[in-house]
Amino acid sequence: MKTIITEEMRFRQRVVKYAIKHNNNAKAARRYHTSRQQVWRWRKKYDGTIKSLANKSRRPHSHPNQHTQEELGLIRYKHRYHRHEGLAQVYRKLRDAGYTRTYDSMCRQIRKMKLNNTKKTKKLS
Repeated sequence: MKTIITEEMRFRQRVVKYAIKHNNNAKAARRYHTSRQQVWRWRKKYDGTIKSLANKSRRPHSHPNQHTQEELGLIRYKHRYHRHEGLAQVYRKLRDAGYTRTYDSMCRQIRKMKLNNTKKTKKLS
């Protein structure tokens, strides 16, 4: 993946170099009309390359309440053997097996794993 050097990154580099040269974040912040804390953050990130000042992704890697692999495996297993009886019956069997989440959560995971999709066959005429 190629990182494009933007005007924003060049600006940050100028600010950081000025702050390093004068060893004063507040002076750099006043001169470049930004906050002292922001200059401090940029200096902490800066490793000598302009690409180190690029914005990083803030997307979370995981969520504390997401389904575990054991729960997903249990949903697959119970759905496989009880889907012909309906989703309510699948949920009942999951609850008996120790599943503690809501019915809607189970349905959402079944949709997400695409377990409900039936293969359509073409009619030959």
